[in-house]
Amino acid sequence: MASSPAEAALAARVKDPGYTPGIRDLGALLDLLREEDEDLARAAERAVLRIEARHAARSIRETVTRARDAKRPARGRLARLVGRLAASAPEEAAAEARAWLASALSDADPKTRHTAARALAKLRPPSAEGRAVVERALLAAWDTSSSDEDRRSLADALGRIGSSAARERLAGAREGSVGQRATRATLMIDRERGRATPGAIDASRAFGEPIALRFHTRAGLEAIVAEEIGDAWRPRVAGSGLVDARLEGPLSRATSVRTAIHVGFPLDPVPVRGETGTTDNLAEAIVRAITDPRALAVMRAFTRTDGAKIRFRLAWTRSGHRRALAWRCAELVSEATSELVNDPTASTWEIVVDDHEDRVAIELVPRGMPDERFAYRKRTVPASSHPVIAAALARLVAPREDDVVWDPFVGAGAELVERARLGPYAALVGSDVEASAIEAARANLADAGIAGATLEQGDATSFRPQGVTTIITNPPMGRRVHRGTHAELLERFVAHAASVLVPGGALVWACPDARQGRLHARAERAGLVLERAFTVDMGGFPAELSVHRKPARGRAPL
Repeated sequence: MASSPAEAALAARVKDPGYTPGIRDLGALLDLLREEDEDLARAAERAVLRIEARHAARSIRETVTRARDAKRPARGRLARLVGRLAASAPEEAAAEARAWLASALSDADPKTRHTAARALAKLRPPSAEGRAVVERALLAAWDTSSSDEDRRSLADALGRIGSSAARERLAGAREGSVGQRATRATLMIDRERGRATPGAIDASRAFGEPIALRFHTRAGLEAIVAEEIGDAWRPRVAGSGLVDARLEGPLSRATSVRTAIHVGFPLDPVPVRGETGTTDNLAEAIVRAITDPRALAVMRAFTRTDGAKIRFRLAWTRSGHRRALAWRCAELVSEATSELVNDPTASTWEIVVDDHEDRVAIELVPRGMPDERFAYRKRTVPASSHPVIAAALARLVAPREDDVVWDPFVGAGAELVERARLGPYAALVGSDVEASAIEAARANLADAGIAGATLEQGDATSFRPQGVTTIITNPPMGRRVHRGTHAELLERFVAHAASVLVPGGALVWACPDARQGRLHARAERAGLVLERAFTVDMGGFPAELSVHRKPARGRAPL
């Protein structure tokens, strides 16, 4: 309980998330950290952290001064606050905080010791000299400690900051929970040491023989991916958004496919041995799959390591991050092979795990390489097309040399870029009601190396370019459109598109899935014939991609 009316008033204020104290309030706030009420102490701590950053050095010094003389539980709370203040403080003030936290590793209060170790783990010094100072303090505490709880927190800190000296010391701890933490810490040290030579995926490399490959795309685009790669790849739809194929030649052949999002190498399922549902048995099955000679051969074939280890991270198709299972897999991998190291931050491979009660399916996804396909896309506007959707739209009709292509909702220009990459054309025309869209499209077309396109500000329901053979567009699905006018806009656009197209011309577009029937009917009344339509995931909502053709000798639009 607050001991004075002033403290009681302050205690009421700190519980208000909108309370922003000044530096003059620091002393009174630190006094509240002595209170038995843990919620009040936490609120006071958060309030201190809201004091302007320019006062960080003073806040650290005063907090350290209070901590030296404080008793439990305030001492441990103040140690935690020192660490949190130092995280965003200038280096000189942060160094002062680290020095006090290092001295607190030998504090008589266990909570203060553990809090100091955890804080030091998060306050990685920027210089090698600073890291060495912190490491020596942690190792000294490790050597003198007889408490398992102390050693667990010290192992965690050494894993984040330690060098080969720390690794050597930690390697001797093998038993119980301390041994488990020490093993994890050595893995973290190995991971950090190897980041100087992280390796990379080399897409110019080939496996040496045909290899099973999986394309991932937006749900609904499976047939478009299969059409783009062709029958020689032996494409087969493997599920929603999945196309299995066989890669012959360099990986770049697959990573250049424009209607896919990414590729991976699926492995044969591996059975889970022993009792199902246990972390160790599941981890053992996952690691068996990862370290199988075939899996290692795939990763070796496409990874340029320069003598370093191949770095991987685990991803799960279900149940979130699963931290304990990921750690156990990392430990088992380190025991099974010296070629791999788990590194969630700087990985060249993502190992996607789809685990079932009795088996696991693994896919090796190359990640350590730039995706140059859509490098031109430096400018966007609200509701810009995803480039994979734009690439799919462009492929729905065969290109012709005499094509006059118009995108009436040009946005950032992705559809025009993707059509231009497919083959020759007579003209590219883009229009949009927004000047910012015209500017974005012009910049992206220039970055893509496409010259000569005509870009003008204009309404999609009235702008009338001449000789249009193909309209390719992805209208805003309610975005960049005034509320209440979207359905009417699209119906007026369909009628206008029919009047602009030359006989035999095609309208290729995406429209809201819920309105497709009404829009199809309007297109038919305007004299357009539906050739193809299918539903696609646009990134959280469905839409229909469709092709409507204006007959060479059709009836006049209504």
